Amino acid sequence: MSANLKDPLPVILLIGPSGSGKSSFVKVLTTEAVQIESEDKPCTNDCRTYKVEPRFNGYIKPFLLIDTPGFVEPADENLKILRKIAKTLSRLDRDVVYGAIYFHNISEMRLKGTTAAILDIFKAICGEKFYPHVAFVTTMWDTVNPAYHQRLEIANGELEKGAMRLDGAPEMTFKRRRDDDYCSKEVLEHFAILRKKRYPPPQLQLMKELQGRDVGNIGHIRTTSAGCLIPQDRRTSASGCCTIM
Repeated sequence: MSANLKDPLPVILLIGPSGSGKSSFVKVLTTEAVQIESEDKPCTNDCRTYKVEPRFNGYIKPFLLIDTPGFVEPADENLKILRKIAKTLSRLDRDVVYGAIYFHNISEMRLKGTTAAILDIFKAICGEKFYPHVAFVTTMWDTVNPAYHQRLEIANGELEKGAMRLDGAPEMTFKRRRDDDYCSKEVLEHFAILRKKRYPPPQLQLMKELQGRDVGNIGHIRTTSAGCLIPQDRRTSASGCCTIM
């Protein structure tokens, strides 16, 4: 059974393209059944919540993970995904959301096109003030040809210092193989340590912009900073976009 959204637990939001490894990250941390999506067949159609209890140095540290649908084409579907994320987050106390993780398949060495756009949406969901509570996970390292491993290590370093470098935040990128429970626990341990050092983080920018508004209204979702980054359907009027209330 998925965890109760009202549980007073530190919440970690998982975001990335379809097939980037979000669900497999969760699977090694929980005894619940977790379907694994692929790039062609995303299995997470709704936001799903999982209570996980990893053990660090003999102590159990519970977290609530929110596994989100992978952003895909067409653009209108991404707007619906953003609305699902907002509706899920609206059920949480603002101080509970303690971190956000972005997943990127390392076989795509360069962030371009759709993947670059999805990363921009992720950044807009978080907002600059939330950046110190963001981590990146490059995935699928076990699926690449060993002959290209060195080239991918270089690409990973370039991502760390380039597209995945956030102003005001430390470099925090983890490498993960499929079924790698060590990396999943390592990432959550990072957030457990961060939680001891920092006060609760600021509100996610997406939820700050939607405060006092109907999160189920697709028009309101479109006017957020993240929503404005999602191209509109040709049949949809562009008027009103990016008018943050």
